[in-house]
Amino acid sequence: MRIEYAAADPLGLALIWNGAKLSELGLVWFKDISGELAPASPEGAALQQALQTYVQGREPRWPALPLDFERFSPFARNVLLLLKDNIAFGETTSYGRLAAMAGNPRAARAVGRVMAMNPYPLVVPCHRVVGSTGQLTGFSGSGIPMKRFLLELEGGRAK
Repeated sequence: MRIEYAAADPLGLALIWNGAKLSELGLVWFKDISGELAPASPEGAALQQALQTYVQGREPRWPALPLDFERFSPFARNVLLLLKDNIAFGETTSYGRLAAMAGNPRAARAVGRVMAMNPYPLVVPCHRVVGSTGQLTGFSGSGIPMKRFLLELEGGRAK
C-alpha cells in the first residue's frame, strides 16, 4: 500500500494505492495533512490539478483514475457509477431519486449506506446527495461542515 497527497488549500486528498488500483481517496481539510504534499504519480499530479480548479469554484475535469469498483456489490457499483456520471457540478439529488435511477425506488436507505462507504469523494460526488427535502444528512470523514462547504463551493444549495 502506498499513500500520496493532492492538496489545494483548503482541501486535501490522500490517495491510497493498492498496487495499480486506487483503493481510496481520503478527503480532509488541508490543515489536517501532514507529510509530503507533492503527488508522486502521474494520476496524483492530474488529480492535484483538478483539485486546484475545484477549490476555485470551477468545474474540474477529474482524471481517469484506476478506481477499484470490483469490490462492491452490483447494486453499490451501479449507484456509485450513476452518481459519478449523472449528477453534475452544482447539482444535488436525493437518496430516493438516486435509488430510483438505480432501478429500486424504495432503496433510499440502501443508497445512504452506499454513500457512507464511498471511497472516492469528489470524484464520485456523494456530497451532492441530500435528504428528500434538501436537508444535509450524514457525510463521512469531515461531516456536515465539509458537505456544506463543498455544495457552497459548487454554487449548489446547502440547507
